[in-house]
Amino acid sequence: MSRNDVKVPVIGGLFAVAIMAMLIAPAYADPIVKPTSAGTLNISFETNPATPNPGDQTELKISFLNKQNTVQQHIDYRVSMTQGVNQVFGTPVTHTAEGSVSIPFQFQTAGTYQVTVEVQGILFQPIPPETASFTINVGGDSASVPEFGPVAGMIIAVSTIGVIILSKKTQLRI
Repeated sequence: MSRNDVKVPVIGGLFAVAIMAMLIAPAYADPIVKPTSAGTLNISFETNPATPNPGDQTELKISFLNKQNTVQQHIDYRVSMTQGVNQVFGTPVTHTAEGSVSIPFQFQTAGTYQVTVEVQGILFQPIPPETASFTINVGGDSASVPEFGPVAGMIIAVSTIGVIILSKKTQLRI
């Protein structure tokens, strides 16, 4: 079957590929990496899910990275979280042998939270405390910037190919 010499299955196939690309590609946010206050380490921070909601279980994923941006083992650290001036979560000084931790947390209310990671020791040697701070926006009312990753690229590629095929089939001249 054709319409204006354009085969309908070709258009349907392109549409199906575009829909599948949107459904299959995962939505994720890249971790945020910041140096500590004295620059000894970099701290990688992300949440899972990327945009937490009140009442849902969230994982705070923290990795301690050395200057080569590889995971630094044996870190003594402390994590605290505030909403405004109120501290809503905190850990005592803890040791991680692996250099990465995942901390479960459930946000009670929507809003903006500040997570502070404090490093107090590296490879069993105490250091003067160094910190890195990260902001988390929780809930639907928070202003957030959408992340356009591989899905946007696939949509643009499929759209461009579709336009080229349609213009060739219909003898469209621009």
